[in-house]
Amino acid sequence: MNSNKRIEDFLKFQDEGFNFNQIAKKLSITPGTLRNFLNRKGYKSQNGKYILKKENNFKKENNKVIDRKIDNKDDKKSTKKSQKNVKPKRDRKINITEEDLDKLCEVYDWYLQVKDFKNMKPKKSTRKKDILLEDENLKDLKSINIRVDKKTWEDFERLCSNSTFNKQQIITQALKDFMKEYKNLI
Repeated sequence: MNSNKRIEDFLKFQDEGFNFNQIAKKLSITPGTLRNFLNRKGYKSQNGKYILKKENNFKKENNKVIDRKIDNKDDKKSTKKSQKNVKPKRDRKINITEEDLDKLCEVYDWYLQVKDFKNMKPKKSTRKKDILLEDENLKDLKSINIRVDKKTWEDFERLCSNSTFNKQQIITQALKDFMKEYKNLI
């Protein structure tokens, strides 16, 4: 509801004989808010009825001229008055520029790239740079014959030579780790 409509409704209700509190209730505002609103618009109460005072209205329209005269006399008073008159309402919305949005997208893309890296996950403690085995004692061994890429086998033998565990234990643990990684396929 704009201010002119509010004043028109107030005057109409006042002419119909409603008291001040009833009018405030009909306008859906508190009586104190309505009183302050009317005073700012130049209305003053006389014998229980609000009437527009021409003199007050003239002063409100020429407020800028009065403020300039005060500026020359006392800077502190004018600063306080200008702060009261120009107090902006707080905007509850967040303004995001195109640049901010680009930065947020970059951070999100980075997160998607690194969230699955094993490097980001905490490392399990190992014994003196050795392989971590879940179970060192192997039971029910199965003998198999497999063919492996030559380069991969050489790297595997080098790994086994630098470990305190034998090839059977390391291969068993490697297979367990691989099956944990792809348990959805089992």
